[in-house]
Amino acid sequence: MTVEDDAAEIWANQQDMYQGFLTGDRARTDQYIHADCTIWDSGNWSMVVGLDGLNAVRAARPQGEDLPKVIVLEAQDPVIDIWGDIGVLRHNALVSYEGDKPDEYLRNTGVWRREPEGWRLVHNQEQRKVD
Repeated sequence: MTVEDDAAEIWANQQDMYQGFLTGDRARTDQYIHADCTIWDSGNWSMVVGLDGLNAVRAARPQGEDLPKVIVLEAQDPVIDIWGDIGVLRHNALVSYEGDKPDEYLRNTGVWRREPEGWRLVHNQEQRKVD
């Protein structure tokens, strides 16, 4: 496998994770996240540790019909470096909502590690653009 192939796989994984979010398919998203990952989530100040920690953050988020629904989550402008079995993906993302809520922009840095089953996210940091 070439560096270009590795970068393409990481980018495809990231985009598939976003599709999993958009379709409500948590298993589709979680298949790319290492069980012991660490996450700096844009909506949570504390570091999230592992899939169990991520699921706790997800469970604590507001829910219901009145919440804005994300209709677009588009990863853009990837910069990917590969160093052996470690890859770093930096990208921006556009988040659009149903209704009148304004679009949001995110910047994201993900650290990926090659595992026997493929590239898995081992650390993720996300930040919303603040005007």
